[in-house]
Amino acid sequence: MRIVFIVKQLANGGAEREAAAFANELVRMGEEVHMVCIADTKDEYPIDPRIHRHLLRGTSVTVPRLKGACNQFLMAALLKKIHGDVVLPFYVTFHLAVLLSGCRLIYAVRTNLDKELPNKSDSLRRKLICRFAKGIWIQTQEQRFLFPKKVQGKLFEVPNILDDRFLQIHRQTGKRILHFISVGRLQPQKNQRMLIEAFGQMVRRKGDTLATLTIYGQANKDFLWQEKELREQIGELGLKDRVFLRGWVKDIEKQYARSDAFVLSSDYEGCPNALMEAMAAGLPCVSTDCPTGPSMLIENGKNGLLVPVGDAEDMSHAMEYLMDHPEEANRLGRAARQKMQEWGSAREHAELLLENLRRICLK
Repeated sequence: MRIVFIVKQLANGGAEREAAAFANELVRMGEEVHMVCIADTKDEYPIDPRIHRHLLRGTSVTVPRLKGACNQFLMAALLKKIHGDVVLPFYVTFHLAVLLSGCRLIYAVRTNLDKELPNKSDSLRRKLICRFAKGIWIQTQEQRFLFPKKVQGKLFEVPNILDDRFLQIHRQTGKRILHFISVGRLQPQKNQRMLIEAFGQMVRRKGDTLATLTIYGQANKDFLWQEKELREQIGELGLKDRVFLRGWVKDIEKQYARSDAFVLSSDYEGCPNALMEAMAAGLPCVSTDCPTGPSMLIENGKNGLLVPVGDAEDMSHAMEYLMDHPEEANRLGRAARQKMQEWGSAREHAELLLENLRRICLK
């Protein structure tokens, strides 16, 4: 089977990492896999050398709308040349190009579409994609309710792959909870502003605490202002010696191993990779109960803590609870790790995906 993935780049994103993970497993299973990238970047996620790599050579046109149209036709031409059995765009811009190419489109849902595509034009585009897509890949049961009844028959669920290296992390347990970590791109969806405010509230209540918060992730070119605003917020709250923005790192598993607890502050998600990884590492986790994903992973009070979306006060109290109850915090971490040990292997998830793709091709 010839399977084509489309990604913006092979770095700095959960969707891109999942595309690489599934592509690697599928090619190991003997499938022909192609990866189309829009841009080359440094520190890319590793992909198997047997994967056919393509770089879209975009148009030199500078007028935005005309440039977009030209790139759609260039992508369609490339996809016709590859002639894949199915095409899975992890970069939403090129759904139209897949349809123009005549290839089977698989709509890969990587986030909460009601939040990501909120306006009328986006909603219309989504309806058209659903209408012409041969299959719709969702990550969680919650995402099923984002779609009308008439396309429910196209839906199939395949959860994210968890990299085994996160289950191999060895952390000291039974120690104090002082060093919090958060991982995610710097953009409004992740709501790091609320997280910093929550951490500041906790510090003010506890006074001379030695707690720190380290945020790993970087802003893409559309959200460069976000990092500037977060640094200003850190300064205004007097937290420069406690809150650190470290950017993107290649060895994030080492940072999980050195940390005491994990915090996710998102307003919405798909199936959050960073939360899965932190749970696999055995970190006690606090997450907003955002749509979708966290409630599939965390059972509140049993293997982590859930707080309302956007609620800095509740978030701050949850972080403080972990600090004040280290034994309970570490129990939550052990339970989180157990949850992810039962998640299933990369091979199992790739086989499930392949089974659904073959079924779609036989229709």
